[in-house]
Amino acid sequence: MEMRLTRSHQARLDMVEGLKVFIGSNMMPEVRREFDAWRDRTKPSETELRDRKFMANHLERDPLYQASRGLQRLSQEAMWREVIAGLESRRPEIEATLELPIDAPGSLSLNPDLEMPHYYDSNEFHLQPGNFHRDDLAGVIYELGVATYTMHRYGSAGDEMGRALVSVLPKKDYRRILYIGCGPAYKAYPVADAFPDAEFHAIDLGAPMLKFARHRAAEHNRPIHFKQMNGEATDYPDGYFDLVFCKLLLHEVPTKAVVNCVNEAHRILAPGGVFANLELPSYDSLDPLSAYLMDWDTLHNGEPYWRAYHEMDLLGAYRDAGFEAELIEAHSEWGGAKGNYMGRFAYHVSMGQKPGAD
Repeated sequence: MEMRLTRSHQARLDMVEGLKVFIGSNMMPEVRREFDAWRDRTKPSETELRDRKFMANHLERDPLYQASRGLQRLSQEAMWREVIAGLESRRPEIEATLELPIDAPGSLSLNPDLEMPHYYDSNEFHLQPGNFHRDDLAGVIYELGVATYTMHRYGSAGDEMGRALVSVLPKKDYRRILYIGCGPAYKAYPVADAFPDAEFHAIDLGAPMLKFARHRAAEHNRPIHFKQMNGEATDYPDGYFDLVFCKLLLHEVPTKAVVNCVNEAHRILAPGGVFANLELPSYDSLDPLSAYLMDWDTLHNGEPYWRAYHEMDLLGAYRDAGFEAELIEAHSEWGGAKGNYMGRFAYHVSMGQKPGAD
C-alpha cells in the first residue's frame, strides 16, 4: 500500500518536524541549563525535586519552560492535522484498499460487536484525532504521524523497539506468540523474525489498526494472525501461548486494566511461558527534570494513565498473578534527530515467567 501526503502537506509536516527538532535540540537543553543553575543556587533536596508540586512551583512560572511546552503541544496537534489533511484527497482509494481481501499467509478476524472500554473510547491517545478506532485511516495516520512524533528515532523500519525486546527475551522454543495491543504491528517484526517457526498472533481493539496491520504484514511477508480483541479478556484457551508481549501499551490503560492484562497473560501462557512488557524508563530511574518532563504527557498529550502506570507496583501485580518477575533493561540506539534524541537508550522490560516446565 502506497502511503504519501500531498506535496504541500508534506512540506508543512516537514516544517512541524523542524519545530520539534528545534524544541528538542535547542530549547530543552536551555531549559535544563537554567534548571541546573537554579538547583545549584537554591540546593533543593532530592525529596523536593521528586515532588511534582515543588517542581511545578518553579518550572510552571518559567517563560522558557512555558514556551517549550506550548510549542510541544502545538507541534503535536499540527502534526496530526497535516497528516490527516494530506491523506484526505486519497481517502476513498485507501479505504477501498484496506477492505480488499488478502491472499497471503496470516489472517484477520474482526469483531464488530466488541465493546470498547470506556478508557479507550473516551480518549485520543497521543492526541490522534478519532483515536485508533473512529477513523478508517487510523493505522495509516498513525504510521505517517508517529515517524514525525518520534523524529524517526525508532529507525527507518520502525523496528528498533522490537530489536531491543528480542535482545533480552529468554532463549526458548516459542511455539506460539501473542502481541497484545499491536497497532500497525511493525514493531513486532523483529520478534517474528527471531522466531520464524512460531505461530504468531496479534490483537488490538481498533479495527482500522488491524486492517492496516494485516495489509502491511502481508506486504512485508510476515504471516501474522490478527484478531480484534481486548487484552484484558481474550478468547484464547488456557496455556495456549509460550510468549505474550506488549510494547508501550500498559501506560495507556488504567491500573485495573493493567492488572487484568497481566492476569490474562498468565492464564493463556503455558507453564514456563514468558510475559514481557517493554516500556519507557520509570520516573525513579531518571533525573528529576527528565521525570517531570515525562510526567507532562499525563495532562497534555493524551496520556491520562501515564502517571498512574509509573506509580503502580507492576512487578507486584506480576507476582500476584503467579509470575516469577524481574525488571530488565533493554538497550538500543536512537538514530533520529539531534540533541535529546540521539544515542544509546534504555527501555525497561517487566519480565514474568509462569512457573512450570520450560
